[in-house]
Amino acid sequence: MEPQNQNPKLLLVDDDPNMIRLLTSVISCTAEVDFDVESLTDPVCARNRIEEGGVDILVTDLEMPAVNGLELLRCAKRRNAATQVLFMTGHSTQEALLSALEHGASDYLLKPVNQLELLSLLRHAYERQQRWKKALLGTWRGRHVTMPE
Repeated sequence: MEPQNQNPKLLLVDDDPNMIRLLTSVISCTAEVDFDVESLTDPVCARNRIEEGGVDILVTDLEMPAVNGLELLRCAKRRNAATQVLFMTGHSTQEALLSALEHGASDYLLKPVNQLELLSLLRHAYERQQRWKKALLGTWRGRHVTMPE
């Protein structure tokens, strides 16, 4: 039996509840892809959520108390290397942005977030994630094919 296609899991994380409400509404109502959107304002809960089940796409604020976006990125990539991570930042340092890039961030958005840019980056992140997923699955299947005797 073939597994049923599931909607990609998208996790939004920002310590600003107003930003979370806005982004959740924009993505749920206008995104080209039908994401299963989960939104959290507590980055510690977000880290626990990622560790429990992983996500396909993570959209997170870079600067947050207790657990910052870089830690969430590292956690998401440890759980699933194909996870795409988009950062949002209103006031970040060059060092933080370079670190995000070095650790595998897909892209970033400046706050206030341009909704059309967000939707475009999400579409690209989804397509990139699907390509990685397909390549990894193909590699896995290739190693588990039994050879005829």
